[in-house]
Amino acid sequence: MPAEEAAAHHALAREAAARCVVLLKNDPVGEAGGEPVLPLASGRSLAVIGEFARSPRYQGGGSSHVNPLSVDVPLDEIRAQAGGGDAAVVYAPGFSTEGGTDTDDDTAAALRAEAVRAAAAADAAVLFLGLAADQESEGFDREDIELPSEQLELLTEVVRVQPRTAVVLAHGAVLRLAPVAAAAPAILDGALLGQAGGGALADVLFGRVNPSGRLTETVPVRLQDTPAYLSFPGEHGHVRYGEGLFVGYRWYDAREAEVAFPFGHGLSYTSFAYSGLAAESGPAGVTVSVTVTNTGDRPGREVVQFYTAKPDSAVVRPPRELKGYASVDLAPGASERVSALLDREDLAYWDVRLDRWIVEGGEYRVEAAASSRDVRATAVVPVEGDEFHLPLTLDSTLGEVMAAPGGLKALAGLAPVPLQAEEGSADALGVDIVRMMASIPVGRLLNFGGGAVTPADLEKLLEQLDSTRP
Repeated sequence: MPAEEAAAHHALAREAAARCVVLLKNDPVGEAGGEPVLPLASGRSLAVIGEFARSPRYQGGGSSHVNPLSVDVPLDEIRAQAGGGDAAVVYAPGFSTEGGTDTDDDTAAALRAEAVRAAAAADAAVLFLGLAADQESEGFDREDIELPSEQLELLTEVVRVQPRTAVVLAHGAVLRLAPVAAAAPAILDGALLGQAGGGALADVLFGRVNPSGRLTETVPVRLQDTPAYLSFPGEHGHVRYGEGLFVGYRWYDAREAEVAFPFGHGLSYTSFAYSGLAAESGPAGVTVSVTVTNTGDRPGREVVQFYTAKPDSAVVRPPRELKGYASVDLAPGASERVSALLDREDLAYWDVRLDRWIVEGGEYRVEAAASSRDVRATAVVPVEGDEFHLPLTLDSTLGEVMAAPGGLKALAGLAPVPLQAEEGSADALGVDIVRMMASIPVGRLLNFGGGAVTPADLEKLLEQLDSTRP
């Protein structure tokens, strides 16, 4: 590849990587009114700690492995932006990644002590933590979601001597971040950023790029909280997918479970406000729009997430589902209206009885949110449902049959307990009994008739009722 083309490719990779960086946390440090740790100020002394700063983990293994044109080293990129010459940035490895296991006690202690001294002598520290390539890859499953214990111990000691510490994470799959969030005032999630990730991280650390990345998965408080914890990895070659529709954020939101960081989460060096959410239904779907205002003092990019819900649905649904998103770049004080089309087919559910997708009619709740746990505005929009005819069969429930014109009267003599002869007088049996019977398959009535009613008789009755339905 020609050098000019390679440089353009690398510049694009750097821009993309910077947009992927997620600012998980950025708390003020010091007395009331203290400043957040990030972005870092140029010209001040800085301790860069962690083996991943000089030996970046930028891609996965196996089929995800690529041959990069060049690789940015985070430590070099940080030094290039720190100002004040190389002396302004002191590096200490802090831990070893060799072998993918914790280092022996004496070596770990020496590496940790060197890193703590560097952190204490600097104005701020950037601590790179994560998993080495041989600790996670395709082809084998991790046994936990923990950071190595020596890294967590290093984090505790560094923050103790240097409150202005920002953690940068390198990993391919989710980590338990509760202990990191409890200790560090600032966290950048770099995941695996590709060949230009080192430059992208430096751009975000020093504020050349305002972070706008969003988490694409929920970070649980612990492994036991995950949807598949009791089902995976299964046994004897079989796995039960017991979570059903409730995968990812749908599981955590439905259970109202505490999480370390929610799906869609990502902070900025500025702030944004949402207003005037509107939703309009049409043949193609639901068009949603909302006004976004940059209420901070820095230019920034906001990613607006649009979720839908149908609380009164006749089928099982999650409390909210991401159906669209829109992004906008705004100067301080600027406002812009953003919109997205939530496709009609994305509102559908799979009906196993009809073996096809169905859009359920009625009112849908639309939410404009900064994450699945940070809903900023809500609107309600009516959606016209699909017309369909569900044939009555022996597997249909009594409730479905009784809902058909004349259904209650037709079944009056077949139920195990007397059904009222006139529709609309349901109080005779009491609400609980009626609700209980409504879920029973109508074919079960054959068990109570003593053979007086045959399957053919019941099927004929159902066909007659079917013919009277609109």
